[in-house]
Amino acid sequence: AAPAPTAGLRERWAEGPPDAALEARLDALADASLVDVLNPAVLDGLEDVREKLRRGEVVILRDAFRPDFAEACYRELESMHAPWSANENYFEDGYGYRHLNVYDRSLWSRRLNTTFAVFDHAETKAWVSALAERDCGGACTGAPSKYRAGDHSLPHTDWVGQRTVAYVWHLSKAWRPEWGGALYWTQNDHDEATYPASFNQLCLFSVTTTSAHFVTTVSPHAERLRLTFNGWWQSSWWPRDEPRLDATLEDPVARSKLTHSQRQSIADMLADPWQNLGPERHARLLSLSES
Repeated sequence: AAPAPTAGLRERWAEGPPDAALEARLDALADASLVDVLNPAVLDGLEDVREKLRRGEVVILRDAFRPDFAEACYRELESMHAPWSANENYFEDGYGYRHLNVYDRSLWSRRLNTTFAVFDHAETKAWVSALAERDCGGACTGAPSKYRAGDHSLPHTDWVGQRTVAYVWHLSKAWRPEWGGALYWTQNDHDEATYPASFNQLCLFSVTTTSAHFVTTVSPHAERLRLTFNGWWQSSWWPRDEPRLDATLEDPVARSKLTHSQRQSIADMLADPWQNLGPERHARLLSLSES
């Protein structure tokens, strides 16, 4: 889960070094969707991506974006003048994290806001929805992240709120696997579970109760910073007394893809004595919701 930002520097992001040619290319991306900035080679292999997402596997896309788009975001994240805030917390269930972020978009540079706009674009949401067979029509979230020596994120699923599909865009140049900071996907065999940080690598996965993963601790010997831009696409559907509620609960696959907020909303509805569901329907929906 994305934690609330802690106290930290509040000045706005200092824009990276001026580059007229790069700025011109970025201007050309105004109102661009994800498809517009992805590496064309990625678009040629979408059937495999589609199948992995639908099976609940993690997808790793190397050289994912056009070089100019990746370079622009990298320059912002590696800037010495970025207003990073430290985030660290630990919970009774064993989850914990320590890393740096900038969640306040009012502090972002123009380049970073352009980056987020691509992930938040309506056409992007429609494209990811079709690719993953998940509703991504709700609010999109995203923020830059930086891991230093000792930083980590302990095992978790991201199954929070209305999240349906997660994205992690790695932007760490010349990163070495022995420095840690890898995505560890717990569903895989150990030999195939570790995905080291790298540059211009996009990780995607469908968020469910079984999408467990973690970020391995960054080594004190790391000579560079683990940088990412990451977030989630989210569902726009809130359950209510309608035929879609019954159809969703009766379908095991659809039921397994309910968001955390949707499950909670259904539980609240079924616990509400003022809901006019009828005894037989109520009993059937309750049994399905608990299966």
